[in-house]
Order: sequence, then structure tokens, then C-alpha cells
Amino acid sequence: MQKSVIDLSVTPVKTALRIMIAEASMGSMKELAERIGMKETTFRSAVNNGNIRLKDFLKVAQELGYSVVVTKE
Repeated sequence: MQKSVIDLSVTPVKTALRIMIAEASMGSMKELAERIGMKETTFRSAVNNGNIRLKDFLKVAQELGYSVVVTKE
């Protein structure tokens, strides 16, 4: 399986989440919100406004089979 790299310094979080959802063959944002224990409206609002909490982003990444890596430049 090919590794996918999404650079959040150049990719908006909303776009990154859409890529992750598509690559994981997840049905929808609603399904993802339910799987991480959030209300769909709360999750959508956070994503659309670009203020998703780090702990929620990490839950999403784990649920979709991603790991989050921080590198020093």
C-alpha cells in the first residue's frame, strides 16, 4: 500500500480531511463524526471554520488509519 502524505502547512485542514475520508473509503462526514463520538453539526462547524481541536483531529486520523507526524524544519 502506498503511503499518503498530507502537509498541513500547505493543505487546509478541511481539504486534508476530505482526502483522508476519500482514501479510507469512509461514507461521509456524518459517519465519521459518529464514529469519533461527536455530533455531526459540531464536527462540521469545527471543520468548516478551521478550528477542529487537535485531540479531535487525532481521533479522526486514528479512525481513518492515519498517523500524525510532526517534523522540525
